[in-house]
Amino acid sequence: MGCSPEAHPSLRHSCHLSEAAPLIIRPYICSMSKIIVPTDFTSVSEVAIRYASELAKHTKSEVHLLHIVDKENERADAEAQMKNQAAQLGVGTVGTVTAVGNIFEDIPDTAERENAELIVMGTHGLKGMQFIVGSNALRVVSEGNVPFIIVQEETKRSAHVRKILAPLDLHQETKQKLKIVADVAEKFSAEVHLVSPKESDEYLNNKLTRNVAYAEGYLEERKIQYKTAVTDASSGGFVKDLLKYANYADIDLICILNTAEDRLVHAFGIDSEQKIITNEAGIPVMILNPAATYKDSASVFAQ
Repeated sequence: MGCSPEAHPSLRHSCHLSEAAPLIIRPYICSMSKIIVPTDFTSVSEVAIRYASELAKHTKSEVHLLHIVDKENERADAEAQMKNQAAQLGVGTVGTVTAVGNIFEDIPDTAERENAELIVMGTHGLKGMQFIVGSNALRVVSEGNVPFIIVQEETKRSAHVRKILAPLDLHQETKQKLKIVADVAEKFSAEVHLVSPKESDEYLNNKLTRNVAYAEGYLEERKIQYKTAVTDASSGGFVKDLLKYANYADIDLICILNTAEDRLVHAFGIDSEQKIITNEAGIPVMILNPAATYKDSASVFAQ
């Protein structure tokens, strides 16, 4: 956490007030947890900034806007646009970061160099920005060592999370997301909904039942309220039922796992990650890489 004493050559960053003012480094602000928000100055990035700013108030974190430029001489204009965007949104004190490079590498790289613990990013939907959806979205997420929260222009949910949906499948790695899910639940006194697909195969059903039992035991140990549900569909149709459940139960945050080699797409069906990220209800989605890549303290939500 905090501002690195030695800035990377490709980065430029600052902590500043959203109003027009000289850049001032504030050590007491920079000692807090950081949330990075990539912005392309569109309306959906404004949704991400507002969501991250609200989340930062609850988690006592600071927000840093990030814009990737192609050339060094574009930095000043990008920083001015970020300050202006923050001022127009009235989100208060934020930092700005610019990086010369490409979005695929420099979003996760910047988060790592800035010691950020969360990235909040907007998506324009299935037909929108290529780097947010499809395999390229997972490419950005897979190269990062921090969780991502994806929001949409339609996102109306508050960042004060009351209900979290944690899909459980047959993957052993599913258990690994439970710590961060539990951290979020503890921070907001939220209820966790464990939802799993129906499996007719006895072996697969037994394996899934063990995963659910593990999750229940873990949440009980941490004294977190939870509910369990089984969808009518098997793994192949799980996503459709999952999103119906999320909308019906008024879920505030969906948490899914993205493993490095055996991605969610293989667990739930083709294009499933796009369907979840761009769900029609606009529910924010947290995407995690396997927990082995995270430090125990690297959670904005850790108590």
